[in-house]
Amino acid sequence: MPKSPAAVPNTDSDFIRTRVLRAIAANREPGYHFAGNFLAISFDEMDEHQAALSMREGPHVAAADGQIEMAALSILADLALAGAIRGALQRSTRLATVNMQLQFTGARRAGPLTARSEFHGYFRNSAAQQGITRMAMHNEQDQVCIGSAAFMVLEPPPGFKLPPLRPYREPPPGTPLLAAEELNQSETQILGRADAALITAQKTGTPFLRNFWQFRTRKNRDGASASLQNGAHVGNRVGHVQGGVLFGLAEAAARAALPPHWVLSAITACYLTPGEGATLTAHAKIVHQGSRTAVVHGIITGAKRRRVLETVATYTAPAKK
Repeated sequence: MPKSPAAVPNTDSDFIRTRVLRAIAANREPGYHFAGNFLAISFDEMDEHQAALSMREGPHVAAADGQIEMAALSILADLALAGAIRGALQRSTRLATVNMQLQFTGARRAGPLTARSEFHGYFRNSAAQQGITRMAMHNEQDQVCIGSAAFMVLEPPPGFKLPPLRPYREPPPGTPLLAAEELNQSETQILGRADAALITAQKTGTPFLRNFWQFRTRKNRDGASASLQNGAHVGNRVGHVQGGVLFGLAEAAARAALPPHWVLSAITACYLTPGEGATLTAHAKIVHQGSRTAVVHGIITGAKRRRVLETVATYTAPAKK
């Protein structure tokens, strides 16, 4: 990663860069990952049966159309669906996403977003303990999507700690930011990537998060592909790409396969193996494209071309005005 360039002197850029540095500092506390800290996802309520998480809007999560970026929403959904199980667990455990489905309503992905999830017990007579949850996500006016998921309960690796499942609080005014010389190598790479993304965003008018996560999409004859570089900016605490980021990468490839006017209506993902490898690539193939609906199949591969995730996404043509 190149040496971090100077921050761009602009209000949105200052806000985003400050949030990056705050997230790096928060990431030093064991448990949570950088993406969750950067998005400032808040665990507002949690007990043995349900959870409520929220995420604010802002220039750090904005997509090109002004809505909240899909991968950011996917991270919130993943954490909210898992959160309903977290409250029921009595010991330190790790959850791995088995499958996740989101059905959208067509309401704008405008913030703040609140996701309320419910725990529906474990799959019976299974070789592995799998918790089942469902969720509804709302903005201030409408229901944005509903979802469901299953998570496998795993023994944690050595040194693993649960994230601090508590409401997010902004640091008090005047709290100093980390200086460049205080950052370790991984943190320096995050900040360098963020500064480069800010400069690209200002030069091209594209959103920060698209440039920061760098879902490189390429259209081909029967669909499209997208790729991302693994690292602390998208990883969880064990070094795998976070499940919501994988979900967003697969959707980015599926969306790139279709003309821009198509709108996502639903997506189902099956998680096969951990998101390992220096680069992960999503391949999307159009299965059906009619006048009103389209279906796109997706596969993400990682290290040694091993399949990480499979998705089926449905899109709808917008109503004629």
